[in-house]
Amino acid sequence: MARNPSAMKYHRQAQKARAQNRAVKSTIRTFSKKAAAAAEAGDADTAAKFQRVTISLIDRATKSSTLHKNTAARRKSRLAKRLAKTLSAS
Repeated sequence: MARNPSAMKYHRQAQKARAQNRAVKSTIRTFSKKAAAAAEAGDADTAAKFQRVTISLIDRATKSSTLHKNTAARRKSRLAKRLAKTLSAS
């Protein structure tokens, strides 16, 4: 554990950032699952709405350095591909 004041402060800041990053990533996963579930149910409008929200969240996470830009691109691509495949099959 940190002993000097500056190291203690850095540790506190890192804990806050870690909690915030986890919350952002969790929200992204939640909306991705909602989009996939809507697509599997055959509801294209709802799936598109959740896809837009998910992409927006991913872009914001990338801008704040929570996600790497290549990770963001990969997640958006996989989501789009998954929704297109599910909606075309139904």
